[in-house]
Amino acid sequence: MAKPKIHIAFFGNTRNIEYLAVRRCIDELIIVHTWEQENDVNQFIDKYSDLGLIVMPVRVVQNDFINILSSSLNALDSHKLDQYDIEVSVTTNDCIMNLAACICAAIVKASIICVQGNELSNISEIWPSELVNLSFQKREILCYLDSCEKPVHQKEVAEETGIQQSGLSRHLRNLELAGYVTRLRISRCKNVSITELGRAVLHHKQIRKRRLWSSYTLPVADNIQIGG
Repeated sequence: MAKPKIHIAFFGNTRNIEYLAVRRCIDELIIVHTWEQENDVNQFIDKYSDLGLIVMPVRVVQNDFINILSSSLNALDSHKLDQYDIEVSVTTNDCIMNLAACICAAIVKASIICVQGNELSNISEIWPSELVNLSFQKREILCYLDSCEKPVHQKEVAEETGIQQSGLSRHLRNLELAGYVTRLRISRCKNVSITELGRAVLHHKQIRKRRLWSSYTLPVADNIQIGG
């Protein structure tokens, strides 16, 4: 059974919010807005409340990042978050609001939804951080795929990494959603390959790992003699 969906909209383009409210099959809408946007938000609430959509306005202080982020998170306090699907949309040109929206999404592990340009039909969904972040097993998968010169069979990935097939399928699905791998079915086989984004993320993770371990390496003092 699908969970009810809460959509947090950082108020900007009313047309985009209206489109997302209908297209995304939202059960509850939280609108984050400034004092200057009060009248437009009230008109929106009057319109969609009559249609049965639950709308909660959250007024924030313009250009106050801490206030915007904390107010957005506090609006979710009355919900049992594990019982809801949560998504955040960016419909404003205000960079502070956009940054707060992205951080809010990362904290509550929500997807970020945005409409590209003026084309309402062109919706992009950026998956939550739990998909984007690399666990040890996901890193092992990417390392192996990075060493391959061509796409490899999914069964081969399981054999080389030691990950059971059920777990591997889940990891590959998440990696594909994050844009790190591509999977192509040929006949009855699924072939997997790493993407340029996957290589770039893996490269930076490896650099970070080397820096972390090098910080624990203690230099041996020059004046210490080791006796035989």
